[in-house]
Amino acid sequence: MKSAMKRAFVGTAAASLLTLALAPAASAYPVGPWGVEGPCKGLQPNECPWSHSDDGLTWSYKGHSANYDKQGNFVCGTGDTPLDNLYCDPIMLAVRALPALPIGKWLHPGS
Repeated sequence: MKSAMKRAFVGTAAASLLTLALAPAASAYPVGPWGVEGPCKGLQPNECPWSHSDDGLTWSYKGHSANYDKQGNFVCGTGDTPLDNLYCDPIMLAVRALPALPIGKWLHPGS
């Protein structure tokens, strides 16, 4: 009886290890409570130079930021001109305050 249990245990352990070895690597993204993938869609953390805000809506790299709505649609960017923040910051305040709406699609239809 013990021998049969041991074989079953070893077989189950081997099957589990094989399953883990053959499984695709999990992506580090999406992030934040809304699961936004940002500019790093499908990348591992060591492959993506962008850093993200805690809520996952703002992604920054070398002085530039890309901002997304709660559905993962691009909303606006900052860092290209000094005027970017004048419109992007208020829009992102609204994005964060409102429920998950397709604000990025409304601002950029067809993208």
